Amino acid sequence: MKKNIQRPEEHIDRRTFMKGLGALGLSSVFPSTLSAAALDYDQIQFDPNIYNDNNAQTIIVYLTGGAAEFAGNLTNLDEINSASQNPYPLPSMTPTQNNCWLEAGGDSIEKLLANGDMNLFRTCFRTFDDSRSHGVCSSQAQYGQATQGTSGIVTNIASILYNKGAVTEPTANDEIGKNFPFVSMESTISPLYAKGGIDLPSFLEPVIFDSKSAIKNPYARSSSPLINRILNTQTEETIDNLLDTQATQTNTPGTIQDNFDKRAILAQYTDELNAIPLPEGVSYPAHNEYADKLQLAMKLLIHNAHTKVVTIGAIGGLGGWDDHQNALAQYSNRMKQLLSALDAAVTHMNAAARTNINIVVFGEFGRNLNYNNAAGWDHGNNQNVYWIGGKDYMNQMGIVGETELYTTGEPDRLYNRPKNFGQEGESYHFQVFSIAATLYNIYGITNPEILTDNNMPIDGLLS
Repeated sequence: MKKNIQRPEEHIDRRTFMKGLGALGLSSVFPSTLSAAALDYDQIQFDPNIYNDNNAQTIIVYLTGGAAEFAGNLTNLDEINSASQNPYPLPSMTPTQNNCWLEAGGDSIEKLLANGDMNLFRTCFRTFDDSRSHGVCSSQAQYGQATQGTSGIVTNIASILYNKGAVTEPTANDEIGKNFPFVSMESTISPLYAKGGIDLPSFLEPVIFDSKSAIKNPYARSSSPLINRILNTQTEETIDNLLDTQATQTNTPGTIQDNFDKRAILAQYTDELNAIPLPEGVSYPAHNEYADKLQLAMKLLIHNAHTKVVTIGAIGGLGGWDDHQNALAQYSNRMKQLLSALDAAVTHMNAAARTNINIVVFGEFGRNLNYNNAAGWDHGNNQNVYWIGGKDYMNQMGIVGETELYTTGEPDRLYNRPKNFGQEGESYHFQVFSIAATLYNIYGITNPEILTDNNMPIDGLLS
């Protein structure tokens, strides 16, 4: 294989690949096609100047299960404690300068805020369809609209950019990285990639790099030298070659065979990605799955300009954020891990002088604030949204939104809502759908509300 000319800013040794291998997408990551109308591209307004000027790359960190807001908001902790069914262990809940929770990563939040690297929105307040049901709320948050069975946020971005000519199908002579503009680091199917009625070219479907990719290459067959033992000295055929030949003979043309063809290329690319050293002064926390994922995601974005979106799901099951019981220690440890990993990712981003990368952290809903008899929290309406980086196109707003405590009179329905809610002087708040609208806007879609049930981008965030 011949080598492409390497760009000065690229650190990965790019290689061309044989014509006919096609794109590097893995269609198995998508859910089954649901009944929904395809996008009406004629109605979608796209500004290529915004898209090109932003040159945006995004990491979406989705906290499946509904994370509590305490890590970023202890402003009314005393009032919450007085009204709670059970008292909180206040000595282990130390407020920081901006009333974040020190023991739950509040020091990382304060650092990111002070450096202008994070916007913290405290009032992503769900008023639409107040079901607080995992299935419905999580799907809607990742569809970016209320309609069930539609296409997901990342699928929409991919399809619109392709339709408007902003991304084009790679050829055999393109560098490897052009073949995966969208990457999933999730081991489970996500509504972010739901197709609905959209028929995507295979290269737009996400390639999977899981959390173990930095430790063991998931696309490599084996680390054993036997895999490359020569079986035929005349043809120099190896066991690895033989397995590829058998796969070609056994599998009919289509998705399965395509994925066998792509495995070797992905194995090579993953090895090259992992071999890139971190910049001086950059280190990620050890024994931290969020850090492992973020490090690989950040390497990918920094060293492959063609990757637009990387998604990171949460850990196992409902993601570990469904804290109905024994919540305080588990939640605080988990948030500390997440926020310290985000801190390291920002250090990595800044060391590479990459001001076009943004990271958004959110989930399907928040938690009630009543400390129940199982020492946990039930599903609630209000959540924090952490939006990091993106300085080329995002304003640095700091902390946005003030909360007040509210109860319906039911023991478990003690929760924060926007201050002066429904009254004059109401604090700014938005639905989770505005996160999708903001993402669409970042990628040049100037009327995103037609995709988000008329929810607009987060006010003031985009410059």
